[in-house]
Amino acid sequence: MPKKAKNDVVEPMERLARVVAIAATANMEKEEAARRLLGAGFDAPTIGGLLDVGPNFANVAKLRRKKG
Repeated sequence: MPKKAKNDVVEPMERLARVVAIAATANMEKEEAARRLLGAGFDAPTIGGLLDVGPNFANVAKLRRKKG
């Protein structure tokens, strides 16, 4: 997804996608949720915002999965 500045208006479809992503990953551990959201096409900074973690968290979670 394209990166947006914090003060930019979020498109309605993007807002809907974010709500669905939050609901779909609500009961998952954050690392698993991050990996799934990466697979669904969300970028790392967006995932950080959705999961309330740092913007690089998703990339770290992806690498941990490959190692472990």
